[in-house]
Amino acid sequence: MCVAFATRLVPLTFSPLPFGIDGFALARISSDIAATGGWRIDPADTNSYNQKLPGFSLLWSAVASLGGLSPLGHVQILMPLLASLAVVPAYLFGVKATGRRLGGFVAGLFIVFFGSFLLLTSSVSKESIGLLVFPVAVLLFLERRDARKRALSVVLLLFLAFLHPLTTLLTLGMTSALVVLAQRRAIARGRFSLRSVAVDVATGPALAIPAWAYYSAVDLPFLADLLAADALVLFLGIVILLTALIAPMARPARLRVGRRFVSPVARGVLVPAIGVLVVLGNARNGLFAGAVGTKSALLEMLPAIGVLAAFAVAGYQLVRRTTNRTNDLAVSMLVAPVALILFGLLRGLDPEGLLILYRSIDFLDYAFAVLIGVAFVAAWRWLGRRRGAKAVLFTGLLAALLATTPMAWNTPAVFGVENVTTPQEFRALALLASFGARNVTTDQRMADVGAMWFGYAMDPSLPLKLRDNESVESFEYALVLERWMTAGAQVHPAPNIVISAGILEAFLAANRVMYVAGPLGNRVFVVQILVQ
Repeated sequence: MCVAFATRLVPLTFSPLPFGIDGFALARISSDIAATGGWRIDPADTNSYNQKLPGFSLLWSAVASLGGLSPLGHVQILMPLLASLAVVPAYLFGVKATGRRLGGFVAGLFIVFFGSFLLLTSSVSKESIGLLVFPVAVLLFLERRDARKRALSVVLLLFLAFLHPLTTLLTLGMTSALVVLAQRRAIARGRFSLRSVAVDVATGPALAIPAWAYYSAVDLPFLADLLAADALVLFLGIVILLTALIAPMARPARLRVGRRFVSPVARGVLVPAIGVLVVLGNARNGLFAGAVGTKSALLEMLPAIGVLAAFAVAGYQLVRRTTNRTNDLAVSMLVAPVALILFGLLRGLDPEGLLILYRSIDFLDYAFAVLIGVAFVAAWRWLGRRRGAKAVLFTGLLAALLATTPMAWNTPAVFGVENVTTPQEFRALALLASFGARNVTTDQRMADVGAMWFGYAMDPSLPLKLRDNESVESFEYALVLERWMTAGAQVHPAPNIVISAGILEAFLAANRVMYVAGPLGNRVFVVQILVQ
């Protein structure tokens, strides 16, 4: 737990402010709830989307009020503490799958150090809490023979609807897969019960109905995108196809005499293969139109990711030889994210498809943690008393995990996205607010932070206008970052725009610089634009 907490404190070495722009919106809503004593949805507010999903903000507002904490200043300190608890369900999954603490330790180790998971659970976002809640809900639903655990899973599934729609959809997909697998086995054994099916559906997949009703009532954009006629047909087609594919998986794979054990490997390779093809395709040809391609720093991690994938495929082979609930757990936690990944790929290779795809990938991590734990325990037992070989096995796994950690602490190089907002940048935005500025232009990241926390409208097109030599006379102020000359200005999901030193210096010279802060090379400028 201490290691998990320490690794998630990485963003605090750069800035005490929320890691990721979403944290500013969530902190603003929490602050407003604490100040007014109530929650409301304002359609005209920049943060209206997050107001429609109040789970995070209501909880954080209560905690901050009880503890005398700052909703903005302390959220990045508390989030790592909370997210580090993700080790607990991972450990329980690993122990259940292997029957040994070593399996739980390895599964927890994966969750602690795998770069993508570490990045998301280090940030202040709704999805970060979702990654902690959903495995607990799935684990409780897996143990639904106990009425108390079933009731707790229902409570968590209902809560997820107010936290994060993608997490809700994926968790309901996992519970649906568990129901399909359990009933397929019951039919094969002659124990099918209509009452059992009805109870399982009512306390699992059917909870999509209240979630849908709430999302429809608040007009959530995510729902509109999914329920569009073409998107809905595609999504349902993928769900039906995957349901047909997983139904036979309630039976164990059998190794026949004289034949190789092929089928589970072929299926197990599917998920890593899709991931590799997407990463490589996006690197060469820009698979998603208008979005940044795969960065070289991510490509350099492919060998380490390949080692982890090999462990997962080996673990999948072993799990598929059983009929116990470990098989059901692994399959259900794989199939729901795969359905969303395929939907993101097939609905259209655009920035929104990329968003659905990469946000679904992190929900595979618990399944990978289980499978890697199973494979590691099997290899550990096979090695027997050969301590040197065991040391090599553990060192190799740990090295592969550590090689993926730049995803968390070097996001600009790996993903082309800057998640850090420095105190100097935030003070510049605060200064603009003190001026009563309402007509400000800057880049996308600064515009989003200014709009989310300070509530004023900001234009994110300044880098484009500077690059294309367009007029900025319609604006009153500009916020300029010196790093635009090196790292580029962020216009995510499109590639960063690098502004030449000559253009930036000419712009600063032609207007009035009112505030400068930060170290040389990473300074922030508040500029009053003069009519030319």
